[in-house]
Amino acid sequence: MRSSISLKIFSIALSILVLMAIANTFSTIQLDKVSDEAIELAYYYIPIEQKVQWAARHASSELLHFERYMKLVSNNAPEEKQKAELKAMRERSKAVETAIKEALQVVAKGKADTTVTVDPIAFALLERELPQISSAHATMSGTIDKYLRERAEGSVRSAEVLEELLTEQRAKISAEIMDVTNQLQILTQDSATQAHELERKAAMTIWAITIGTIILGLILATLFTRALVRPVRRLVAGTEAVERGDLDVNVQVNTTDEIGTLATSFNQMVGGLKQKEAIRSTFGQYVDPRIVQTLLENKPLAQGGQRRRMTVYFCDLQGFTSLCEDLTPDGVVKFLNHYFNLMSEPIRRESGVIDKFIGDAIMAFWGPPFTGDDEHALNSCRAALEQLPKLEEFRRGLPDLLGLRRGAPIVNCRIGIATGDVTLGSIGSDTVKGFTVIGDTVNLAARMESANKLYGTSILISEDTWKSAREAIEVRELDRIRVMGKSESSRVFELIGMRGTASAERLKLRDAYEPALAGYCAGDLARARAGFEEC
Repeated sequence: MRSSISLKIFSIALSILVLMAIANTFSTIQLDKVSDEAIELAYYYIPIEQKVQWAARHASSELLHFERYMKLVSNNAPEEKQKAELKAMRERSKAVETAIKEALQVVAKGKADTTVTVDPIAFALLERELPQISSAHATMSGTIDKYLRERAEGSVRSAEVLEELLTEQRAKISAEIMDVTNQLQILTQDSATQAHELERKAAMTIWAITIGTIILGLILATLFTRALVRPVRRLVAGTEAVERGDLDVNVQVNTTDEIGTLATSFNQMVGGLKQKEAIRSTFGQYVDPRIVQTLLENKPLAQGGQRRRMTVYFCDLQGFTSLCEDLTPDGVVKFLNHYFNLMSEPIRRESGVIDKFIGDAIMAFWGPPFTGDDEHALNSCRAALEQLPKLEEFRRGLPDLLGLRRGAPIVNCRIGIATGDVTLGSIGSDTVKGFTVIGDTVNLAARMESANKLYGTSILISEDTWKSAREAIEVRELDRIRVMGKSESSRVFELIGMRGTASAERLKLRDAYEPALAGYCAGDLARARAGFEEC
């Protein structure tokens, strides 16, 4: 049973091929006959007729030159002109003989050609009649030569006698040529008619076999389709359901042939897709979906560690420890889940990877292979600014979330962003791994998040982050900080907003703050104090 479908398809194909082979064989035979007729026409009859016509034209031209010569003689024309006409006459005479000789050569070639079946009777007639043309022409040429000898000897017959004799001989040549021409025309017409009839019969036969092949193919296809259409339709319906996202579909298997095997494989495939989708949906809540997709597709992650320039982000809730003391465990979980849900949305929308949730903190990173080399700093800044409205939305929903009419906790967050070189890779034991980033840039982002407490700010970014995104963001330079374990200090900036969207009041304060900071850095404490007090 498992070979039944292939056997049916093979039988249909074999039947059609046999019929097509028969049609091709017959058409080849018929076309060979047509080809023979065409070869007779093209290679023999037409060339022979053409050479006979050349002989007729040359013979007429020969007489024309002789008549011109006679006129020149009667008019006592210069001897040079007389000789020129005689020369031309003799050349035409030779051309007549050459044409007849070539026509006889074509006849001989046709009789000797074993690849083509020629008409032997017609070629025998041509072999007999062509020399007669040559003989008649030789007689006419002999008469002309005789006249020329008589004239040279001074015994010239009368022009009327010569003209009458030549007219008679030219008529004989014309008659011989006409006989051959008529015979060739009859042969040409018969050959063309026969070729046309053979071609018509071949076309009719080929059409008959083709129609028979089509009818047989339709019958076999109808019988075969009836056995296939129902399970195939079920498979098509199942495929369409999968395309719509319905992974609960199951195709009924009623046969044990290839279609049944295909249906079984389809059900197994859908089961695998359903399982993979469940894994992706569940596991994607714990690990970034892009990492999950990479693992499911068996694509290798960075195992040995890679040095890359990326942007790291830390976000922490202000006063969360004391806030937990006033909430039940269930309230804490609801609080954090709703908070993380709102705050994670901008990160993922801006192509960031949430590395982990650490208590109430969020760690994320941007960079290759998840974002381009030139956009990760700007994406992180945009995500941080988009989180501020989300935080306000979270504050408004806290009373309903916790079931409080009054005394809802005040919630603020601090964000630190740093750009620089990190080590990216799968880090962990042989059984448990995490795809994360480590390095000084990670430490700097974490320190800047906590530095918000010292400066009373919400979002701090590093100098490298500012340099990478400076064309699209508005910032306020705050200070220079030195991270524990580092000997060099780095500039730190407060992120105000995207360029073109920051309020005029914030920008005005920023512009007033900058000269005060410059005075402080230059040691001009009086100018710095005045500037800070103005702010």
